[in-house]
Amino acid sequence: MNRNKILLAIVAFLVLQPIIDVLTTASIFLIDTSLTIGVIVRVVFMLAMIVLLLWLSKTSKISRMLTLYLVGLAALLVINVLVNMQVKDPYYIFQELKFFNKIIYFHIVFLGLMVAFRQLKDANVDVAKKTTKYIWLSGIIIGIVFVIAQITGTSLSNYSHTKTGFTGWFFAGNEIGAIMAIILPIMALYAVEKTDSVKKPWAWIPFLLLSVSMLALGTKVGYGGILIVLLSVLVGSIIMLLTKQRTATVKSNLIVSIILTAVLVVITPFTPVFGNMFAHITSLGINLGDPVERPGQEVLVEGDEGFEEQELEAEEERPEITNEQVQNLVFSSREKYAEVMSDDFSSSPLTQQLFGMGFAGNYPEPLPGKTPKMIEMDFHDWFYSFGWLGFIYLIAPLVWFAGKYLIHFIRHINTHFTYFYVLYGVAFLLAIGIAYTAGHVLTAPAVSIYIAAILAMLVVKENLITEK
Repeated sequence: MNRNKILLAIVAFLVLQPIIDVLTTASIFLIDTSLTIGVIVRVVFMLAMIVLLLWLSKTSKISRMLTLYLVGLAALLVINVLVNMQVKDPYYIFQELKFFNKIIYFHIVFLGLMVAFRQLKDANVDVAKKTTKYIWLSGIIIGIVFVIAQITGTSLSNYSHTKTGFTGWFFAGNEIGAIMAIILPIMALYAVEKTDSVKKPWAWIPFLLLSVSMLALGTKVGYGGILIVLLSVLVGSIIMLLTKQRTATVKSNLIVSIILTAVLVVITPFTPVFGNMFAHITSLGINLGDPVERPGQEVLVEGDEGFEEQELEAEEERPEITNEQVQNLVFSSREKYAEVMSDDFSSSPLTQQLFGMGFAGNYPEPLPGKTPKMIEMDFHDWFYSFGWLGFIYLIAPLVWFAGKYLIHFIRHINTHFTYFYVLYGVAFLLAIGIAYTAGHVLTAPAVSIYIAAILAMLVVKENLITEK
């Protein structure tokens, strides 16, 4: 019983995440130090995961196997340091180790939670219900913090120049945006499971609370996350109805999701992200307006002499959006850093191509006030920082367990196409999509703990990892 309480406390750590992030913001402003409360607490939790794996290794085959993986990971990090100390000059050891800590956090927490969930499931604890409850509570706290921050006028700005958006009392806009996008499907899951009548949509209030906060961010991730989750419920409900899952819950949630999607579309022109997109487009020199009609110019209609020439001139005046501009809109200049890093990697020694260039590549001596910068696209950062061998080793657990779950889901799709599996799947896919495009998921401990918990729970719930 005591062991189960300890394991449940480890999982319940999810609830504390937004509180830790708010305290981190306070420590940054009050103490002005990089050693924040968030860093200290999360490092302690990571060490607790290592202790858990070592403790259970005495009796658990799974723990021994996963601990061996971490030993191999540690060896790769040591090799990375030794290789780059010989190549990079200057070599910022503190920056390198700080970056390593952010990278391995996901792996240690994911493996530790997988063991914790396995132990709890063997003790007949409903791990899916507990995970949903803790993530839902975390989402409630985030929504409340945003509302209080806006009402009191103490919300932090998400941008410093032409764009608008707010992050509540959370310091890192990219990270809190990713967190809310990953949590939102779980908020929707709670709503759909509690709603059995259109006349009683109260369970959707927490979902709306978090959605409004995401709109306040003014980011593409926030807006896109809301739209994807609503469409997932809408399309999922339609499919369930077509497959004869015609319950009151499905019918009610279909109607609610249609209404909320329509509302989102209507209010889009009034949201911060709409204005921010136009500001970004303008900064790229793209003019989306119609060709200017010149004074005295005769407007011809089809059939008039010269109509075709006029149409051709108008077509030539319309803005041509290049592929580079589209990439910039999607990746917000990250593609430029990726190109520089790719060139750096191609010209690096074989040892770096195998084991990576470490933090920020082969950074030159920085200009005054400047620091080496990552691409901020997680899989790119993994690859260039750890090389071919390191990247394969890092991504192996994610691909292996996510792949096993996907195959399992497809094989049992007749029984698994429910709100639970659909929305948890959407949460995971959103996390992976954000990691690839906007980053700050697999390289940010505050975010990676959520994707670690989601994947670990799904793997254990479906018995994809056992002691046998």
